[in-house]
Amino acid sequence: MAFTVTRSTPLAAERAFAAVSDLAEHTRHVPLTDVEVPEGGLALGAEVVAWTRLGPLRAADRMLVTALEPGRRLRLVKTGRFLHGWADIEVGPDPQAPGGSLVVWTEEIWLPGLRRLSRPLGDRIGPLLFGRVVDGLVRRAESEAAR
Repeated sequence: MAFTVTRSTPLAAERAFAAVSDLAEHTRHVPLTDVEVPEGGLALGAEVVAWTRLGPLRAADRMLVTALEPGRRLRLVKTGRFLHGWADIEVGPDPQAPGGSLVVWTEEIWLPGLRRLSRPLGDRIGPLLFGRVVDGLVRRAESEAAR
């Protein structure tokens, strides 16, 4: 089972998508983690790597961009040794707030070889962690738009 984080924002969908798909900016919102995006930016087949460091220990969360509809959808599939799963980030109009948008982040994450045990843990922790990420990214974009 996957978890889903949904947020409403007064931002237009294209601006909200730009905020949540700025993967390098995720570094500010994920503790102990630096996200590397390829020089050419996001494109189908591009590999994004999130490095989590704790002292001398580090682990790579490698992800491939498997779907990209600019302004609307980004899908990442985790391909590393440490984490498996996928994330689907979609942004569309908010029917409750004309001119605004809904950000819907759906993800499934697990440890290889321990899917049965680790996936339920990811489903519980994921909304807390990624809810904070989405909130931070959207809040920053809203602040910039207000200037």
